[in-house]
Amino acid sequence: MLSTGEVDTRVRKLLTPNRAWILYLMFGAAYAALFMLGVYTANNAVLALVWPANAFMLGMLVRFPVLARPPGWIACLAGFAIALELIDYRFVVDAKLLVYNFGIVVIGYLLLSRLERDDQRLERPISVFYLFTAVAAASLFAGIAGSHLIGALFSRVAEVSAFRYWFSVELLNQLAFVPMILAFPEDRHWARELPLTLHDQAPIIVLIFSAVAGTFFGGIAALAFPIPALLWCAITYRVFLTALLTFSFCAWAIIATTLGFVDLSNFNQSLVLSISMGGALITLGPLIISTTTATRNEVLEQLRYLAAEREIVSNELEHRIKNLFALVNGLITLSVRDDPEMRPLANRLRNRLVALQQAHSLVQTGRASSDIMGGLASLKRVIGILLKPYEGSAAARFVVEGDEAFVDSGIVTPLALVFHELATNSSKYGALSDPDGTLNVDLSRDTHEMHIKWTETSSGLNGQAGSEAGFGSKLLDLTIKSQLQGHYTRKWTAGRMDIEIDLPGKLFRTIPEEPDDLSRENQRLRHQ
Repeated sequence: MLSTGEVDTRVRKLLTPNRAWILYLMFGAAYAALFMLGVYTANNAVLALVWPANAFMLGMLVRFPVLARPPGWIACLAGFAIALELIDYRFVVDAKLLVYNFGIVVIGYLLLSRLERDDQRLERPISVFYLFTAVAAASLFAGIAGSHLIGALFSRVAEVSAFRYWFSVELLNQLAFVPMILAFPEDRHWARELPLTLHDQAPIIVLIFSAVAGTFFGGIAALAFPIPALLWCAITYRVFLTALLTFSFCAWAIIATTLGFVDLSNFNQSLVLSISMGGALITLGPLIISTTTATRNEVLEQLRYLAAEREIVSNELEHRIKNLFALVNGLITLSVRDDPEMRPLANRLRNRLVALQQAHSLVQTGRASSDIMGGLASLKRVIGILLKPYEGSAAARFVVEGDEAFVDSGIVTPLALVFHELATNSSKYGALSDPDGTLNVDLSRDTHEMHIKWTETSSGLNGQAGSEAGFGSKLLDLTIKSQLQGHYTRKWTAGRMDIEIDLPGKLFRTIPEEPDDLSRENQRLRHQ
């Protein structure tokens, strides 16, 4: 999105001295035309609910900063003078109308111009609150100035108080016009706003039908007919199109109530004004929903981009690690080529490297998920793969026993991270670093929890191995407590360490739903 300075720079390039006066002339002429529209639709029989000139001027000044320069204000002042000349009001009335109309615009502009460009363009949910605050302050001035300076010029004071009338009319028009102008898209973004397919046009079609149905049925509840369709539009469309449709809703509400398309003959003007005001305030809901949806979509787009970038980095890292394992295997082969006595040792070392590579593949985010997508993995077998690099040539150094459980692809990676970290720490400080050490992993499951007990026995375990505040402990806290919603405890005794992990039972399955998938998975793991 362009900043205010970038917009001004682009406009300066387009507006040569010969072209600039045309823009300001059109701006002033449009203001004059809308001002006369408001005057000519006003009479004492029907409330003058259409008064768009001030809202138009305020929205244009904020949306297009180049118009907020002195020539823009002068153009609107000239348009105001020409409109008054055509209407032929008295001079005193002209002066009062000048203070009233331009005072509203000045207050609204001072408040909205201080906002960040994102808020001016209604690109954040809080932006609607800022907009409402600004137009409410301008409308409050309209109520005070209109009641004291102009009074009953366009309304019956006996039926509607002057303050209530001027405040309500201004707020109605500000909420109808200003959001539509502020959210007006840039040239290159028009294609994103247009509903080109029938599927995209469905909310608009439903909105039109609901308005027709409300007109047909009549009554005070008729104004509520389009609201569900309007909310659907807010969820579906971007902010500008939503603002345009809310403007259409306000226009329909005004026409329906003041011209009798919705039968309100038994109601007085005060109630008509109240209904129209309610219609204007209803538009805030769709605007908030639309800005929230747009913000959410932008965040989702950024997350998709970050996920794709992370996948690329992860794949590149895995590729390099594979190359590193292949390089080490190659160096081992070259080193024992001329020394047959060392080949058995080299074979055992290569086997351990292959097992370590397979264990590492389970820890790679996305790799485990893609390998067993659509099937279930045996928890015992996953732990076995992660411990295989540390098995001895004689008696078994580790035992995995207890209840069988199966996990789906989304749980394999965090579980692999946990057991890989425990195995790594054991190989440094615990049982797997001691030729006589033993490791026992016991799995037990009940209805609500999976209980995993990791027990290491070694003569070197006389205290806490490693730091509780180290990276390993932080990884266990993040994975077990935050990601898997479980908890764990760690106990040291002389020559022994026990880690007990409790995880929610809903993460595990007793039997696989698809036996064929499990069979294929187990077969793949055996081949590794």
